Amino acid sequence: MKGYEICFFRHGIALDREDPGVTSDAERPLTDEGTRKTRTAAEGLKRMDAGFDKILTSPWLRASQTAAILSEVLMLPTPEEMAELEGDRTAGELVAALPHRLGKRTLLVGHEPLLSATVVHILGGNFALDLKKSGACDLYVDALPPRKPGTLMWHLTSRQLRWMAKG
Repeated sequence: MKGYEICFFRHGIALDREDPGVTSDAERPLTDEGTRKTRTAAEGLKRMDAGFDKILTSPWLRASQTAAILSEVLMLPTPEEMAELEGDRTAGELVAALPHRLGKRTLLVGHEPLLSATVVHILGGNFALDLKKSGACDLYVDALPPRKPGTLMWHLTSRQLRWMAKG
């Protein structure tokens, strides 16, 4: 494989924006349910034996907590923060920043609608995609920026990943 495999993983369930303990969107933590479902979804991802070599994460709290869980379950190196994965960035900004940061099989942890918009951009499509919390989508791309549309390898919801964890 000469290109790159990129897995987009959306953060788990976090506290609501309206929660009185929330001071900013960037500081919203995972809920207990979000932590539990993310851990089980990560176990499902582990059963797929995808062989990721790197995790890049949004520095926003809920994403970095999700990345830490993935790193632990998948036994990967400590996640690296990437500002272009923040929830207020664009697909163009993320795609432009990725070439210098990718491994051969990279797991990206971030937010919607950025992740879905980036997947659609890489696939060269004009369609809608909704990546659910603790859900994942895997692409193969020849290069970044892509010389031709990428290939969708798989797209799984959190529920599907959690089901796979049960085995």
